[in-house]
Amino acid sequence: MEGYKEKYEKSLEEFEIYQNFAETQIQMLSEKNISLEKSLDALVNIVEISKYINSYLSNENLIPMINDMIIGILGATYSSIYLEENGEIIIKASNMEEAYLIFEENFYIEKIKSGKPFILNSKETIFNTRNRGNMHSAIGVPINLREKFMGYMILEHSLCNFFNPDHVKFISSIANQIAIAIENNILYKEIQRQINMDPLLGIYTRKYFMNFVNDKISENGCSRFAIVMIDLDDFKKINDSFGHQFGDEVLLKTVKEIKKGLGPKDIVARYGGEEIVLYIDQGEDFKSVYKIVDNIRKSIEDNEYSLVEDYKAVTATFGISFYPIDGQNIINLIQTADRLLYKGKRAGKNKVMYNI
Repeated sequence: MEGYKEKYEKSLEEFEIYQNFAETQIQMLSEKNISLEKSLDALVNIVEISKYINSYLSNENLIPMINDMIIGILGATYSSIYLEENGEIIIKASNMEEAYLIFEENFYIEKIKSGKPFILNSKETIFNTRNRGNMHSAIGVPINLREKFMGYMILEHSLCNFFNPDHVKFISSIANQIAIAIENNILYKEIQRQINMDPLLGIYTRKYFMNFVNDKISENGCSRFAIVMIDLDDFKKINDSFGHQFGDEVLLKTVKEIKKGLGPKDIVARYGGEEIVLYIDQGEDFKSVYKIVDNIRKSIEDNEYSLVEDYKAVTATFGISFYPIDGQNIINLIQTADRLLYKGKRAGKNKVMYNI
């Protein structure tokens, strides 16, 4: 009997050892499974963010949209995205109030400048101010593109130890997506700019101008503006007499003078050949618009040209139409301005014409 008892006790001991080993292995496998699930969730979220970014690449509110998405995924109390522009760090998106943003910028500025990730966890509130709120966990990750610093992301939470090293990896992946999005957005805007700009004169194309004015009318039909058609007088003779190189110089210098006379909200476009068209904002003050256009006319006439020494002057004739008095849409406005322009041509050229 004693032999059976010893065998039983030994078997029981071995079973307990095996059971402990099995439980340990199950626990390890469970932890690995949870870790893999977290990694998979993170990967899915990164893929979804990447798709989202690519879908809204041209949207002006892309960065704020990404910031809102991060808050939703991570459940952060606050999230802010800083970007570097012209050597300065600027807050481009945040869900904080403006007063808090100013405080946050000052609080984190040294960490942002370091360009390194950080994690702050404290049982006491991180901020020594009543108005800032009780934040106990914060994380910051740089936004880099091919080792070039582009900005910084900072997230905060009211729970202590909410952020950990795993979040650094995940947020860094999002930061990489943001960096690529910023670069692609810059490239997209440059392509759009090239599409919308005349390659010789560096001003808008006719198509862009038409769309711009149509949008203005659609957005705010009560706004007032003026459309100005400009045609260089005897330009064909200029080209025939002095060559296209001189003709190009005339066009370029004419555009330069036009730009000098315009306000920040006004735009200039090439309508076709030597014809230029202008949009002048707030065109209800007819006399002011006439003065602006007539000053441009005088500056064109006073221009000097380097290619032909004995060529004295180039002049232009102008026709002005006013929205909504002279037309309810861009087609009617241009037709009116064009008709007035040719009325000026018949009256001797080098003139500014309008109906009022």
